[in-house]
Amino acid sequence: MIAEQIRADEEGTVAASSAQAAHVVCICGGYGYPLGNASAARITTVGKALKRSGMNFSLLHCGPSPDSVNTKRSGVYQGIPFEYTASVKRPKNLPARLLVYTRALIGLTLRLARLRPLRHRTLVYLYVGDGILNFYTGLLCRLLGFRLVQELCEWAPGDSNCSAFTRWLYRKPIFKLATGALVISKAIEDRVKERSAEVNPGLLILRLPSIVDAKRFATSSADDGVQTANHFVYCGTWLKDVFFIVRAFAMVRSQGYDCKLRIVGGWTESRKSAILKYAVENNLSADDIVMTGCVDERGLEACYRTAAALLTPLWDDDRSKTRLPNKLGEYLASGRPVVAGKVGDLTEFLIDDVNACLAEPGDERDFADRMVSVLRDPTRAHQIGAAGQQASLTHLDYRAHSSRLSKFFVECLEQSR
Repeated sequence: MIAEQIRADEEGTVAASSAQAAHVVCICGGYGYPLGNASAARITTVGKALKRSGMNFSLLHCGPSPDSVNTKRSGVYQGIPFEYTASVKRPKNLPARLLVYTRALIGLTLRLARLRPLRHRTLVYLYVGDGILNFYTGLLCRLLGFRLVQELCEWAPGDSNCSAFTRWLYRKPIFKLATGALVISKAIEDRVKERSAEVNPGLLILRLPSIVDAKRFATSSADDGVQTANHFVYCGTWLKDVFFIVRAFAMVRSQGYDCKLRIVGGWTESRKSAILKYAVENNLSADDIVMTGCVDERGLEACYRTAAALLTPLWDDDRSKTRLPNKLGEYLASGRPVVAGKVGDLTEFLIDDVNACLAEPGDERDFADRMVSVLRDPTRAHQIGAAGQQASLTHLDYRAHSSRLSKFFVECLEQSR
């Protein structure tokens, strides 16, 4: 499907500019597309930013979707054509899963091989930051002559559970096989410069923050009179974060505030049970926690805009210092106050009690105090939310980054000529 589209684009392009003649193929795996997680959202906004400058953008998903919300093997989402290289549904038993992943790798190989005659105007954007798929795709692109831009929205070796193979990848191969690197934070940018200096001094690097279609989430402005409820919202599937939020929320409830905690995301039944059990252990009732599961786009927007505040806990650790949460832009754009940890690049444009509520990272008491401040003074919370919405439109909206992003991808593509 994607090869045919590139040929059609090429035949229909007359005297096209470099950006208009280029086609970016994003390769990802394990996240699911187009719905269900922050990684899918970042891929979509990067694609929309490139398309806004005239570039073409398509996606190949290698492997099944972990979320049942994704059911189509191919289609078009917000103008972005996508295709799974194997089945969409993830089998429950291990042998069947291994067979599906093997088929997915074969499918990826065949599709890239078919694109080889178009490599002079095709660039691979690899949204896989670790594991065998990253290394295999890098080698395959080198063999077939494709230039590759590596997405680095997190620093995998910073996780204590990171595999020895991935640590090896980040010493040399992941940078040696790439033409460019798209990094999400200043800390990652510095590390990539240091590690690529020896193995690939010509590596092109662009820092791109957590971008968002801010206008989509700001369709109801912060002053439109939307009725908010006394519930806090966390969107994600990090158990460590949820346990932290449950503890902070219990502190809020212990002060007599009548409120609920809404958790949005695709959780397994065993994880749901663990969260509710943990809530009871922290003197909460099961009714205090609302677990919505995955919701559609309109449902997500409604969750954001009607929340008392939106929560994104961060920690005094390497992972938090080197990333900018993908949900942050969406949270801010909704016009509701955001309670977050004061760490990393978000401190460049967010100020406590001005356009966000920033707590010390990993300090649940301080985090709970920020949550209480939102309930105690709704007028001030409304003002903070409005200022946060403006910060999202100014700093994180994909339209503000479209031109420099497409210029970067064109520069990476031109290195192959």
